[in-house]
Amino acid sequence: MRFTKSLLILLFVSPAGTGCADEDPGPISCSVDADCAGAPDTPLCDGPTSVCVALPPGHQIGFGDGTPASVALVPVFVPDLPRMPTDLAFNPAKPTELWSVNRQDSSVDILQRPGAPDMAWERRFDPAADHFMDRMPALAFGAESADWGMTWATCGDGDNGGNGFVGPALFSADLDVFAMDTLGGLGSHLDMLHSTKFCRGIAHVEANIYWVFNSDLGSLDRYDFKADHGPGNDDHADGEIFRYALGLVRGVDDIPSHLIYSPGDRQLYIADTGNQRIARLDTESGAMGAAFGGDEPVVVRRHVDGAVVTDVVPPGTLEAPSGIELHDGLLFVTDHATSRFHVFDLKGQLIRTLDTGLLPGSLAGFTFGPEDDKIYFTDLSSGIIYRIDPLF
Repeated sequence: MRFTKSLLILLFVSPAGTGCADEDPGPISCSVDADCAGAPDTPLCDGPTSVCVALPPGHQIGFGDGTPASVALVPVFVPDLPRMPTDLAFNPAKPTELWSVNRQDSSVDILQRPGAPDMAWERRFDPAADHFMDRMPALAFGAESADWGMTWATCGDGDNGGNGFVGPALFSADLDVFAMDTLGGLGSHLDMLHSTKFCRGIAHVEANIYWVFNSDLGSLDRYDFKADHGPGNDDHADGEIFRYALGLVRGVDDIPSHLIYSPGDRQLYIADTGNQRIARLDTESGAMGAAFGGDEPVVVRRHVDGAVVTDVVPPGTLEAPSGIELHDGLLFVTDHATSRFHVFDLKGQLIRTLDTGLLPGSLAGFTFGPEDDKIYFTDLSSGIIYRIDPLF
């Protein structure tokens, strides 16, 4: 299959001279010199049949046989030194601005127009990154604040030097706010709650509500920051923390276990790395259980008992699932162990696979370009950010 070059213009006229645009013209013939862009529902020219056809499911990882030669991996950012980027996401308020978090030094790279000839970038270190952004495994953009603009959250894959006083932290994406000094020495964070050490993934729900992957306890923790306290402050008294699925998920050291939330049906999809599966949590299931302790005053800190976790992709297909995204009604997943992308439907049926050809242990987080619908992903081994360009 391949896209073709020139525009094919078709006009359908009834015998009486009246346009019949509502009639189905049937398959549109194409050739290597024709372009199916004139048929938006069938934009791809199938060379063997010379017919314009629809893009196949999961086409973002290629149209061919799934080998490295079936796509081009285009470097859009090559860092000065490898910093082990674990995740990336486009800023919803600025669709050409790509944020990437680095585990090695707890820094953030911010790219303007990634892949374009005039791309610009900067690296920022929050003044208190050693606490609020330690060994970040993931990031998730959240809600837009009237005071601080677009917000985002991350968490730390550590235990704060042994005391376990860590959890997800909320930040502004406003570059006049993020990573700027504040009077109290607590960096630019807008909020933080402290009940999840060795966090391996994070997903936004709505407002200031996030799910995180608790690798220490093998649970899925739901945090609501409620109202943020502003940059560098520390009032967390309105926070709410609920712990689901205790002991039902399992992390693996140094591998992110990403999450993605589906607002339509309120399901949380989990790259359950240690159990070698993709799982799904019904976030509306379960009943309130016992309270659990913590080192800060909050409104509530409780278990949710009996929440339903099911297999979507059972063990046996993936070795170390890490990155996960829900796109076009399909689950896109990276396998850290094999450096392959996989696409599944929501019943767990395998749709498509891509071997990137990168070193084992290279893949973690990825995202979709809001303007080109292409996959951008991090390479932990080299620090490079790539874009996948399917070859036709």
